Amino acid sequence: MTLSHIKPVAALFTLLCAAPALSHGHQKHATSKQPLRVATWNIEHLSASDNTGCKPRTAKDIQALKQYAQSLNADIIALQEVASASAVRQVFSEKDWHVVMSDRADSKTYTCRKSGNNSTQQKIAFVVKKPLTVDKVVQHSAFSKVKPGLRNGLEIQLTYQGETLHLLNVHLKSGCFVDDYQRSDKEACKLLSKQAPILDGWVEQKTKVKTDFIVLGDFNHRLTAPYNRLSRDLYFPQGAANTQPNNIDNAPLFNANQMLTGCHPYYPAPIDHILVAKTLKDQFQLGSAQFHYFADMTPQNMLADHCALSIDLK
Repeated sequence: MTLSHIKPVAALFTLLCAAPALSHGHQKHATSKQPLRVATWNIEHLSASDNTGCKPRTAKDIQALKQYAQSLNADIIALQEVASASAVRQVFSEKDWHVVMSDRADSKTYTCRKSGNNSTQQKIAFVVKKPLTVDKVVQHSAFSKVKPGLRNGLEIQLTYQGETLHLLNVHLKSGCFVDDYQRSDKEACKLLSKQAPILDGWVEQKTKVKTDFIVLGDFNHRLTAPYNRLSRDLYFPQGAANTQPNNIDNAPLFNANQMLTGCHPYYPAPIDHILVAKTLKDQFQLGSAQFHYFADMTPQNMLADHCALSIDLK
């Protein structure tokens, strides 16, 4: 059974979350003749109905989100802060996109500061443009087990240039914006310090077996800042980060948006990132990393508090 045969959203959600692998029948694979655009976008509290959650959206707002999403011209998008598959479907139609949702259980709601509404769920998801297909889905619950309310990691695998490409979507703990999370007493940094080894372990495991991988999402952390501890932890094996802070030639991955400024007028240091395995260096289109600005970048009029970030693979 291929994804294109699944019509109800509920059935699609169940299949993608439960199945370890999906059939290869009638698949389209990314090849050297077909560039692959990969993006990440925190869409900010996208709920399944109007006037609910921390950022209520009208029908006009949803239409604007759809137009923006189309303008990205992306093949794969890692989404953050989506309530459900139904919420995602408002922007990404079943006709054109596969939806892969995090299977994290619903967390406790709270009262939103601005709207006064009850919050909706903050989950992560992937959308994959048809006729591309997903070969495998892996749910990484270790990220959310650190504390109730935190997000899972979500991994999908697909075929790119004849090899398996692993993409990990993350939305890490917010509130820790220091260079060295291990030297802060803030609760947010203590939680991030528990998530960081999980991410580092995933990267090291993929590197050990020479896997093509991309880690992308809302890291809630300024990885491009000089001497950022989390970046060094990911660049170097355990124990080496403090001894070789400037020698990244042998690092297993690189930050594709290292030289970019974030899109939000108030927050120039980006916290959304796309980390690319060194094995994909030749496939990465140099200079392709970009933030996609909204038509109206006035903070109160932005479609979401994060712009999408994308890269292109040859």
